[in-house]
Amino acid sequence: MRIVILTMLLLVAFYGKSQKSILEPTTFSEKGKALVASVLDNDSEMNMLVSKEKTRESRFKNIVVDRDSTYYDVEFPASFPDGQDGLKKFISQNIIHPKGSKGETILVRFLVERYGEISKVHILVGNSDPQLSAEAIKVVKKMGSWNPAKIQGIEVASYYVLPIKF
Repeated sequence: MRIVILTMLLLVAFYGKSQKSILEPTTFSEKGKALVASVLDNDSEMNMLVSKEKTRESRFKNIVVDRDSTYYDVEFPASFPDGQDGLKKFISQNIIHPKGSKGETILVRFLVERYGEISKVHILVGNSDPQLSAEAIKVVKKMGSWNPAKIQGIEVASYYVLPIKF
């Protein structure tokens, strides 16, 4: 009888310990920080890109893709139709720098739907000037359709973080 009770106590203790998780309050998760860093540093080495692609391919190989879900992590991220250079050119041609802007960077997050439309545009990180935030949102909404993200060749909705420098 004592052995049964002792065994049950050990199982309860083990189960309770395995269910605990540690949550640390941060502004961004590590995945979010990596996403922001990758967006801000587009000039990374080609070797890093190749190794990232291999890692992504293996990570997404055996998942079931739901076309109606929104994904934060995708195999192939959404992209502007004219590439990164075209995106920079579009922003520089369409942005109006409000008076008093001093090189601030606003991070805008938006959803690229599986058909390429942009929705749910909002400021992720910005300063307190509402004119800069409004201008950043206006430029993103003006972009038109994007190439949607893909997982296993299937187009899916995903979030995209875009830094806009004033």
